[in-house]
Amino acid sequence: MPKKYEHGYMEAKTSGGAVYELGVKTSKNAKAIRRIAEPLMKKHWHDKVTNLHRIYRVAEYLYKRQRRNK
Repeated sequence: MPKKYEHGYMEAKTSGGAVYELGVKTSKNAKAIRRIAEPLMKKHWHDKVTNLHRIYRVAEYLYKRQRRNK
């Protein structure tokens, strides 16, 4: 039977502060997507917002695809 900790215990232990675990995961996910999108932005952006949204959608897809089991 797994141990039951008080609310926020794991978050405090893993992040070095009272940051919630979900927030840390979301932040790392967004940073990884931005890192993938950066070279695409340099090549395909052309100062258009629609291109920006498309690039981020492609970057999200590529990130999810990297995480798939092979």
